[in-house]
Amino acid sequence: MFKPARLLLTIFILFAAVPTLAFASAGANKAALDTSALTKGTIGIRLASKPTVDMKAKISKNGTSYTYTLNTSADGQIVWLPLQMGNGQYEVMVLERVTGNKYRVNLTEKISVTVKNTPDVFLNSTLSIAWENAGKTLAKTKQLTKSAATDEQKAKAIYEYIVRNVSYDKDLARKITSDYVPDIDGTLASGKAICYGYATLYAAMLRSEGIPAKLVMGKSNLVDEYHAWNEVYLNGKWVVVDTTVDAGLSKGDKKAAFAKKASDYAAAKYY
Repeated sequence: MFKPARLLLTIFILFAAVPTLAFASAGANKAALDTSALTKGTIGIRLASKPTVDMKAKISKNGTSYTYTLNTSADGQIVWLPLQMGNGQYEVMVLERVTGNKYRVNLTEKISVTVKNTPDVFLNSTLSIAWENAGKTLAKTKQLTKSAATDEQKAKAIYEYIVRNVSYDKDLARKITSDYVPDIDGTLASGKAICYGYATLYAAMLRSEGIPAKLVMGKSNLVDEYHAWNEVYLNGKWVVVDTTVDAGLSKGDKKAAFAKKASDYAAAKYY
């Protein structure tokens, strides 16, 4: 059985201890929230300038938290993060590193989120799945789906392309670092990926066509290690799709089912 190597992601690492220190004074690293897209299920974080220290965001709701590294390349750039834990009240914290694993609070706010059609949260272009910035991938997606009449036909056409044209990158799996985030256009161009890259590429292509798609992290009976796969919203329900496993099967001329058994997967995080 195809077995991807263990995947360690910065966006899943919670701080061992978040210090309850005084707020950082206003300065080059001061953050602000952009709440203009709350009804779509996403929050923007704007830094006044390119940060001079490590910056992280922690988004929490009802005892569950997601932590992200805020990498920005331009002054005033907005980083968009998903609000994928359902409607209700969230706490958003931005923290900046003081030393080692010690951080101080830069910003903290509580926000109320109501998304009318909850699957739409998984259409957004966010830090983890920045599909709006992946021009080559968008063009390829249009080519693959131009003859498809339904969302299911589009999803299967994209799926077939990925499982047949992207191979598991064993070299990358051996040298993966904790801050690795897949480059969507890079995966398409190289034709190589680890499970995180497969799932990110598939989610990006689907979202660009208006098809809600989750990037899911957790455990599966089909692989030994921490894994990444997708859930796709088709015909009013979420369908589990695993392009990583199916790419391995297709390379060995084994038949793979598009929709996987949900009972074979245990999700830990959704993006």
